[in-house]
Amino acid sequence: MFKIQKEIIRFIQAGLLGLLVLLGMSTEAQAVPSFARQTGENCVACHTSFPELTPFGREFKLNGYTLGEAKWFPFSGMGMISSTSIKKNENADGGKLMPKQNAIEIDQLSVFAAGKVNDHVGGFVQFTYANYPGAQGDPQHHSAIDNTDLRIIQNFTLADKNLLVGLTLNNNPSVQDVWNTTPAWGYPFYSPGIIGTPGATAATALDGMFAQTAAGLGAYVWWDRHLYAELSMYGNANRTLGFLSSGTRLDPNNSLVGHNNPYWRLAWNEEWGANSLMVGTYGMRASISRVDAPGFIDTYTDTAVDSQYQYISDPSIFTAQATFIHEKQNIAGNQSLTANTNPNDILNVFRGKVSYLYDRTYGATLGFNNITGSSDTILYGIDSGKPNSRFYTMEMNYNYNPQVRFLAQYTYYDKLDQAAMGGASQKAKDYNTFMLATWFAF
Repeated sequence: MFKIQKEIIRFIQAGLLGLLVLLGMSTEAQAVPSFARQTGENCVACHTSFPELTPFGREFKLNGYTLGEAKWFPFSGMGMISSTSIKKNENADGGKLMPKQNAIEIDQLSVFAAGKVNDHVGGFVQFTYANYPGAQGDPQHHSAIDNTDLRIIQNFTLADKNLLVGLTLNNNPSVQDVWNTTPAWGYPFYSPGIIGTPGATAATALDGMFAQTAAGLGAYVWWDRHLYAELSMYGNANRTLGFLSSGTRLDPNNSLVGHNNPYWRLAWNEEWGANSLMVGTYGMRASISRVDAPGFIDTYTDTAVDSQYQYISDPSIFTAQATFIHEKQNIAGNQSLTANTNPNDILNVFRGKVSYLYDRTYGATLGFNNITGSSDTILYGIDSGKPNSRFYTMEMNYNYNPQVRFLAQYTYYDKLDQAAMGGASQKAKDYNTFMLATWFAF
């Protein structure tokens, strides 16, 4: 049983701390994120519930963050404080999975330099302090560059319709996307503190394998608010592009081959009244060289389909998103190092969520994840060899204002490959996780 009363007390404490930080800002200008100051609009013009974008928010991002007036102080901040419990906080050796269960943790503090340079150039750079698990499971505090997206744009006319052409330089495949279906922005937007929390072992290459270690340059078109098409090429964030790296040492056995690893995106968008609908596809083909397996190149090919629906009115907002990623892994190099059983594996990931927000204040979300794939006992380190996981995420949130949010989140594991962590007696539901958190921006 969770110690709910203690959790609620800690939640209130964490929330008060977030409010004190926000209310401690001395001027109104300091209390509004930089993009809102630039456009003169409230945060709700761009976001249904951060980070989800509205149609206006998508236009703002695709136009290179250039709408509005450039500001001489284009900085803002964001933070998240949480307290997390696991139903059975125990590993196979009888030790704790989470060393600081029920403790209040500062999960993340970020500073953004974000905004317009001129009518054709804009972007954002995020610098983040976060807790990372060390060798013994203790927090290893680390500050580094985070998601970054720099753009150049120009508007033209094609068939009497507006054609926006843009270039993007970024350090996380899919961070440039404007729909909340791709991995960089997908739900859950806030996850429990990462120190010792359980989760599925298997993840596609797009699910963060190259985040802040890769640099990508791409071109995109946005025609008549309907058709979006993009092609970007990624390579390692080093040498000239080293400023896009998180500062952690580049793993020589997880190094992209060249700068011609393509990421693609194609989407069709419709808007009518309070409604908007997108259907699309995206994917990436990444080739990785391994210095300790000379002559081998591992290849990950991710192909995805996705869709998003939004209904935005007053007082009700409803959103639904779904994506399915199919990954082909050609990992003969990894097999030569006895790191996996098969030279070729398959991984499938489905994610979906629905959410409702009333009066921009009270919100509820239900998310679903299902992971299946080839049996590989060495790669996944479990007896069954199956990476199969299935879990639900339920969340309630209260938005004090557009810059302060309180949330309670519960993750129920119906199936989890990491159940082997606790030995034969451990079941997937033993890893059910409850989190209370507060998020704030200024």
